[in-house]
Amino acid sequence: MKNPFRRFKPFCIHAGLTLLTAGGVFLAGISSPALGQGVPGGLAQADFAGNDLSGFDGGAVFVGQPRLFSESGKVKILLLALNPFEITESAAEQISLILEKNLSNTGHFSVVGFREANAYFDTKKAELVDCRQIACGVESGKMLGADRVLVGTIHQKADHIQMTIRVINVSNNLTDFRDEIHFTDDNMDDQLFRLSNSISSNTLIVGRVLSTSIRGIVVDMGEKQGLRIGDFMVVFKQEVPINNLEGENIDTQRKNVAIVKVLRVNATSSEAILIHSVEDPQANFLVQTYLNPARQTALLEDTRRELDTGIRLENKIKPMELAPVMLADTERKRWQYKMNAAEGNESFWYMMTGAGGVATLVAMNLYQPTAQGQLQLGGALAFAGYSFWEVLNAREKTNEVKQEGRAKGYVISPVMMNDGFALAAAFRF
Repeated sequence: MKNPFRRFKPFCIHAGLTLLTAGGVFLAGISSPALGQGVPGGLAQADFAGNDLSGFDGGAVFVGQPRLFSESGKVKILLLALNPFEITESAAEQISLILEKNLSNTGHFSVVGFREANAYFDTKKAELVDCRQIACGVESGKMLGADRVLVGTIHQKADHIQMTIRVINVSNNLTDFRDEIHFTDDNMDDQLFRLSNSISSNTLIVGRVLSTSIRGIVVDMGEKQGLRIGDFMVVFKQEVPINNLEGENIDTQRKNVAIVKVLRVNATSSEAILIHSVEDPQANFLVQTYLNPARQTALLEDTRRELDTGIRLENKIKPMELAPVMLADTERKRWQYKMNAAEGNESFWYMMTGAGGVATLVAMNLYQPTAQGQLQLGGALAFAGYSFWEVLNAREKTNEVKQEGRAKGYVISPVMMNDGFALAAAFRF
């Protein structure tokens, strides 16, 4: 028979540890009043093992510390305490701590939990202590320098626990990711582990270009960051700083320059080749991607459209070549001379063809079956045929000169009818 108290065993253990820690802090406060007054309420709760918070990226909390996040280049995420419904506060905090530890273990985040945040705000801004809503959570994240804030609720149902979380982008107050999981005591660890990996794979990870070569680039992200062979990344650079009216730097303009594909993955670095680029990547350029294939594909398509649009605009806007007026007039006059010569030659051979035709008709009318008559008729036919051949050559030469004039803007292209005859051809002189 299954023990009915099994599901409450972790929470009972945590409650016992909490009581022991609270008693120790109380006794320490009696022996040292200053110490007892200086310990925030958020630290009077048990942690995973002996209240040791050094396992988190946020590190220990010091009075007056301006920032709790490590400057490791990872995404900074503030994890607020889950809002409990029909479940004890201590149980909700224990689950929050497990989620916090799993997020830290992904290697993608610099994590600050609700305990560190409460300890900081207890001396800086008391109204933000024990914040569990989006509005105050975003405010807390901005004060602490977080990139993302995780808020959520936890409900005790009849036969399971339901947890809903949202990851908010602090810069624009938009939901970056949301999920809902259901678990029991038997699969709680597995579900929280899966949730942490889902948050990680749906969060934009950023790295840096270490070096470049003819083949591609080397970046400072590898197996520890979750990269796989075949993943795509976007290379971008920070360019011109953007200042407000007071001259204060409020942002930095960024520009996507290339798309690369990972070919080799090491422990902490990867090699990638160029797939599409508008500029050669350089060392210290930045790279970004998602580990989630769907979001990675969406990022790739958006970036490809952006790069293609930039290439089209760059090709469309070309500098105008300005030649001196005298040089332009000389070129046009030279072309005009060639055009007149070609048309004159064509007209001459048209006349010669006509004359050959008339001569052929006369020779046929006066033809006598003699050697002289045959010679006259043959000569007339040969002259007419040669003249017609020269007409074709002259016509081709005239078309070449006209095409040159159209390319240089000296002549307007003729408007053609369905039957192929030209209506007009105007020259600009």
